[in-house]
Amino acid sequence: MRSAAPGMLLVLIMAQPNMATGMMPYYRHAWDLAPLLTTVIFAAYLFALTPTLSFIGTPPSRAAWWWRIGLGSACGIGADLAMSLADSAGPACVARVLAGLSVGLVTGSPAGLILERSGEGGRTAMATATVLGSALGTIAAAWVAQYLPAPGVTVYLGHAVLFGIVAIVVVLDRSARDRVVVGARGSAQPSVEPPIAGYLNGIAAWVSAGLVVALLPSYGAELLDTSSLPLLALPVTLYLVSAWIVQRAVPPGALPGEPIVGQLAIIVGVALAATVAAAPNLALLLAGAVVAGCGQGIAYRTGLRIVSAATPPDQHARVASRYAAVAYLCAAVATIGFGVVATVGTMQDAVIAAALVLLAVAAATVLVRKRAVPHTITPAPTEATTTTA
Repeated sequence: MRSAAPGMLLVLIMAQPNMATGMMPYYRHAWDLAPLLTTVIFAAYLFALTPTLSFIGTPPSRAAWWWRIGLGSACGIGADLAMSLADSAGPACVARVLAGLSVGLVTGSPAGLILERSGEGGRTAMATATVLGSALGTIAAAWVAQYLPAPGVTVYLGHAVLFGIVAIVVVLDRSARDRVVVGARGSAQPSVEPPIAGYLNGIAAWVSAGLVVALLPSYGAELLDTSSLPLLALPVTLYLVSAWIVQRAVPPGALPGEPIVGQLAIIVGVALAATVAAAPNLALLLAGAVVAGCGQGIAYRTGLRIVSAATPPDQHARVASRYAAVAYLCAAVATIGFGVVATVGTMQDAVIAAALVLLAVAAATVLVRKRAVPHTITPAPTEATTTTA
């Protein structure tokens, strides 16, 4: 339970801002939202999240985890209450800002707790909890809004209660007993990948997530001519679940050229989704979501692994927060850009623009890695036979 509670909190933290995703077609119809306003609502969360992570969400030590968890959880419950009362884009943006404050304050602290209590496996657990929470928030909100009374209210009130209970459990258990020391055999060695390659992977992962979360449900509604919230939430959910599954099924470092493989999969998936405009087909849209989701899971985990290589547990919260801040800020800017393109042009134009942006990020990653290779192999070529178990 001590190891599970921080993971449960991280799942609930990530579920909160994603619940609006499952209901976005409902909000778009009820509030008469243009695509640009839809992306602004999404980006309001990221714009609040990024400075919070950068300036106050990066705890310098274990002692600083607890007040961040408490205050961030209070902001999260406030976001639930505000969203349950929202009746237009303005109040929804206020709720999203509170959600950004919540995620920004809390994310790094459970990350440190998970690594402290679970050891090296905590790195995969953190990425898994992030994606799993996003998926559960999306699909649960869609089903509740579709089949239970008071759409947009019931799901947020239920989340607020569960969120509060788990947050209290985590804050009350501050003991460092049973601390798991991360093994020096695999994690103490510095990464041969340049840190910028890790950040570029995080950017690619979250730019694609911004596209999928903010616009894909509306894109599907427009092309497939349906108003079923669970059906429209399905591509987003499959995207997120695929990202979670691939992190569990494929061991870190198992793929050759992993820092670029994940990004290429994202691009292929987005390209598949773009073809739905020419041949409207739910199966094709779902296939694109699955492929892009697999790429997102690989890219996000790979980036986190690169930037946190050889980081001791008590500093991992800071590194994880910094990594997320960079990725989220880029995702916010890109998502609003996609919203502008969709409003001036079409949803298909926005998807094509996203594919071009992701291609540019992948090209930058290739260039950065190519330039870093000579520096990693030329100083001591005779050490090539030395391996780390």
